[in-house]
Amino acid sequence: MDNNMESKIVIGDKLQHLLMINGFNTASLIKETNIDESTLQDYLNNVKSPTLEDGVQLAKFFNTSLDYMIGTSDFILDTWDYDFLEEFLQFSSIKIREHFEDRQNIKVPDRDELDTVLFGLLTYITLSRSGRSFEDLSDDEISIMKASFTEIISIFNSCVTMSNQDCFDIKELKALNRNIVEYLFGDYSFVYERVLKGLENNTEISEVEKIQLLKASINQNMEHNQMTLKILDSL
Repeated sequence: MDNNMESKIVIGDKLQHLLMINGFNTASLIKETNIDESTLQDYLNNVKSPTLEDGVQLAKFFNTSLDYMIGTSDFILDTWDYDFLEEFLQFSSIKIREHFEDRQNIKVPDRDELDTVLFGLLTYITLSRSGRSFEDLSDDEISIMKASFTEIISIFNSCVTMSNQDCFDIKELKALNRNIVEYLFGDYSFVYERVLKGLENNTEISEVEKIQLLKASINQNMEHNQMTLKILDSL
């Protein structure tokens, strides 16, 4: 890029990216913004800097900010307030519901928009990160997963409700969290048993990690056995 180009505010790269991810073509852009074709091509080729009016029109068309268009922000959605969050929940809940019910025949929570979005987030955290979807699960696994999500969402909503009470004490919430941590990592945790299931055929875990998990499981079982014998001897 020459010095003259560096001194310009150009939006061609951002325009190309926005057109690609939205599946639009230049014809639809010209029709909706009334920017003439030659001017738009100059913008796309980084030949001309956009006028303020054109920049605002283009940002509005792609539902982004002018800061993103001119390169001073890296985020396409560059705003946050309660109105934005409410719209995000409305939009996301509709898309999440359509995705699961139309594509995977999965019924999602219908109590409110937040529950639907939480369902989508839980699916992403527990399934999508490993490259799986509900389509990869058996009917029994789907039933268990949905029931688990329902309980997690209920716990979340209960914690929020608890924190909004006038008599709320943070110690109560900390106590709940300690119980969960104890269940996961305490002396009588079943975490290793859950991890070990299917470990032999799990290709996503390295041999070193498998050895560490197996050793940890053996050590935990030995500790439990010793504790059990000690208690038995005292009886």
